[in-house]
Amino acid sequence: MTSPTPHAAAVTTRSPESNPPPELLDLPVIKTGRKLTGAAREEFATKVVAAYRTTGRRVTIREICEATNRSYGAIHSLLSAAGATKRGPRISDAEEQVNS
Repeated sequence: MTSPTPHAAAVTTRSPESNPPPELLDLPVIKTGRKLTGAAREEFATKVVAAYRTTGRRVTIREICEATNRSYGAIHSLLSAAGATKRGPRISDAEEQVNS
């Protein structure tokens, strides 16, 4: 019996030039368990949305999570509340060739 081969869409590749390391995103790190409210939340949201929308580099929600020590759900909710349009998953060059 042969094992099923993984679907091409499950494999993604990243270009090192397009994804800055989390420490280069210049976002504040929030201590675990700390709740942001009021002006602090608004200031944090402004910085997160700016990082997510930065032209010339494609920063993911997961990269923002890693840089800020916040959960995926917290960052996703913050972007939604700020009205940021979220992008779909990345597509590698290999996947584009397979689908063409």
